[in-house]
Amino acid sequence: MICSAPVGASQSKGVAMIRGVKGSKIINKTFKFDGDKIKNKLEYQGKGKTPDRRYDENCEGLSLFIWPSGTKVFYAFKRVEMYNHKKGKLETNCLYKKMFRYQDAQGYKYRDAKDKLKAALDQLKNPVRIKTKKTLKELATEFYKDGMKGARTKGFAQFKYKPSTVRRYQQYLDSYIFLKHTDKETIKKLTKQLLFRNRISTKPIGDYLVEEIQQWHLEVLRERLSHIPSSAENAVGMISIVYKWAIENNIYKGKNPAEYFVWTQTRPVKAKLLDEDTAKLKDYIQSKAFDFQPHFLCCVGLHLFTGQRSLDIFGLRWEAPVSEEEKEGCSGWLADGWETSNRPTFHLWSMKNHRAADIYLDAVSLELLKRLKEANLREKNKWALKSPFIFPKEKSSEWTWQKFKPVGHVTYSSYQKPLAKLNKLLGFEKLEGDNIPRVKSKSKRKIFTFKIARKTFATEVARNKGGIELAARKLNHSSSSTTRRNYIVPDEDEMAIENLYEKNLPDNDVIIVKEDKKSPWNKK
Repeated sequence: MICSAPVGASQSKGVAMIRGVKGSKIINKTFKFDGDKIKNKLEYQGKGKTPDRRYDENCEGLSLFIWPSGTKVFYAFKRVEMYNHKKGKLETNCLYKKMFRYQDAQGYKYRDAKDKLKAALDQLKNPVRIKTKKTLKELATEFYKDGMKGARTKGFAQFKYKPSTVRRYQQYLDSYIFLKHTDKETIKKLTKQLLFRNRISTKPIGDYLVEEIQQWHLEVLRERLSHIPSSAENAVGMISIVYKWAIENNIYKGKNPAEYFVWTQTRPVKAKLLDEDTAKLKDYIQSKAFDFQPHFLCCVGLHLFTGQRSLDIFGLRWEAPVSEEEKEGCSGWLADGWETSNRPTFHLWSMKNHRAADIYLDAVSLELLKRLKEANLREKNKWALKSPFIFPKEKSSEWTWQKFKPVGHVTYSSYQKPLAKLNKLLGFEKLEGDNIPRVKSKSKRKIFTFKIARKTFATEVARNKGGIELAARKLNHSSSSTTRRNYIVPDEDEMAIENLYEKNLPDNDVIIVKEDKKSPWNKK
């Protein structure tokens, strides 16, 4: 039985750490326990509500608490090193476990305490919050080597880490914990001393002991990376993942410092292309320009005409993989007979929500893929035939089409420059606030990104084809509320209604409006 914490005690998962009441004197005495002495001679000599502690000279780990009421209770105890966050140093404390109350009349005597002591001490072998003596960098290294090879827990299910997720986690760890792939200015900010809310952070967060790190250390990290706020919160999220993994695998016995971390509460930017700009872009994709930029424009077209996530489109293959290794390296593939089928599709085997889906190819998307395949057969594009991916990654020391060698598939960074050129060519200009991460700006903008393409697609489907429910199914969302809240941009006449309720919209998407009793719709 775990002791009920007396005044001045703090408890954690079966272990009580007894402390004295402020201003009171604790009387600690060590002597040879004896049945007669315990029964007849031991009396309470403390003050206030603090127990009088006695320790057995002959039996290490055995103590007797005498309470002001005269009640005598046997405890097993163990001295451990624990980190004091307020003082910033290690301290030796005692962990106690209640065994039983001394009751001579019922036969619970001193010899019984000695018999039960070993079992009680065994339960104190791995006390909660005991020092790990590892830095966050060392713990992250273990996660880097072992953790990302396993699976993550979501709810009651476990999912294997996707290759793209592993690469993203590695990037965060390398940049913000190991300080490998970070520019000099950011490294300078991550390593210098910083005064934050009357606390001084003296070193990078990776150099702190796992037990030392508190919520304010994470807030310091966010402050240091305030020039890149989205990366700052991603870094904190990565640290939280490392702690969760360590706790789940019994590597660390403490708490996750990110458990009560206050994340930036901003709604995602709801934006789409202007209708006239959407039409201009679609015309350009299908023009003669395709012959000069077939891979890039085909990729843009699939985003615009299917509305799928970028990572799912980037990793598409021309044909189905023949091994599990090939399957792990891709997001999906074109269905057999896609060129001649009445309903051509491509298959996504593991999306963001861990679902599989067959995505319909409309007439325009089908035509773009056929033109791309024809373009690959030309002399200047034969390099692309060496890759199983529709959008192979190009890697070469010289920027010539003939010397490009495909290695894997494209990523966001692969198309950063082409996207910038496309926006400039079509006259799409950034509006105020577009260059500020996670800042809500105007709902419609003259700028094209792959995310904007997905939101433009969702809005068109909801407005012209079948409403929000159909848009949610097309986007492969688990809930239509996600689609409505983050993807559907209303028409101008609907904006006033949305702005009226968006600040106080409840999670269940139910809006309670005061009933108009005079309304003719209320008449029976």
